Amino acid sequence: MIAGEMPPTSGLPPRFADLFGGAAEAFDQAVAAFVGASSALITSSGTAAMVVAFTVLSRQSRRRTVIIPGYTCPLVPLAAARAGLKVVACDTLPGSFELDLDHLAALANDDTLCVVATHYGGALTDVARVAMVMKRAAPHAVILEDAAQAFGARWHGKSVGLAGDIGIFSFSAGKGLTLFEGGAMVCRDPALMTALRAAAEQLLPPRPLAELRRAAELLGYHLAYNPVGLRLVYGWPRRHWLARGDDIRACADDVEDISLHRVGHWRQAVGARALRRLPMHLAQSREDFAEIGARLADVPGLNLHEPAPGAEPSATFRFVTFAETAQCRACLARLWSSRLGVTKLFARAIGDYPRIAPLLMPSPTPNARDLAARTLTVSTSPYLQGSDRAAVLAAIRKAD
Repeated sequence: MIAGEMPPTSGLPPRFADLFGGAAEAFDQAVAAFVGASSALITSSGTAAMVVAFTVLSRQSRRRTVIIPGYTCPLVPLAAARAGLKVVACDTLPGSFELDLDHLAALANDDTLCVVATHYGGALTDVARVAMVMKRAAPHAVILEDAAQAFGARWHGKSVGLAGDIGIFSFSAGKGLTLFEGGAMVCRDPALMTALRAAAEQLLPPRPLAELRRAAELLGYHLAYNPVGLRLVYGWPRRHWLARGDDIRACADDVEDISLHRVGHWRQAVGARALRRLPMHLAQSREDFAEIGARLADVPGLNLHEPAPGAEPSATFRFVTFAETAQCRACLARLWSSRLGVTKLFARAIGDYPRIAPLLMPSPTPNARDLAARTLTVSTSPYLQGSDRAAVLAAIRKAD
């Protein structure tokens, strides 16, 4: 019998000592030290960080087009649109989360302002390969490294977020370390970082009521982020929308509000205290990630998206891609409404969201659409017991 609701990702289990503990170092300094950057800019969310970045880049150039992955969070094009930019989606390689570099080169032109290279909690992308293509096709374009789901992930020993011109992280609920909502930005160019800070001062003003709400939500997160509380705040809404056939709301992909305000000192102190525990948590998540891969490695036709040599994802979940869409649907029919932490990261390819499609310039992404249809995620949360994970793996095998 399932004791409670399992979260879809391996969020750092909260401790009340983080809320009211002793003194903590400055959160921006702690984040910068953790990733190995010279400094970090704290924002109200990863999406807010993107708004700041896109705004600064648009002010510095007449170029107006942002290239994003065909498989990404709906908030990414919303952030670009908020900065007054045009958006075009680049397809992925067949059965992969990596950008199709030939398609990327074809999309790049004199109007390309920026390309977004995205890391996921269960898979990392080779940013250097993206940069090489852009150096030939559009050398003026900025590489924005979307590491919103990958805080703590490493590529050949270095933190993700540092290979591009600008790196963005998220501290929203369930993404490992959390402030309930929060984000951070790093940048290699000191002059560009100065411009980002100046824009953040303007775009992210103090909003006491908004921050009070976030503080209350963070307190609620500490109360509810456990197998019992998650039944109410996560499980019930998901099952409600699944029963109505609304996959977008079941994935919480219907969020359109981008809250722009300054993060208060208290929430930053909570984050700094929790960050001390993150390395041990990441190590456990990676062990569970590897175990899932090992136990499914003999299933024919199953793509587990094993990390490339030198890649260490944050491992907050594991991608599983079936050979056929029908197999994925059959597995989701058994597991998505269960309490076992199985879901889809994004409901659809980015061009298949009705409210997002009008924001995109025409560009076919058939591989991203196929990938989204055949892929689900398996949680690496420490709350899952051995019997829970065994039930998930058995259902995946049966679907095959």
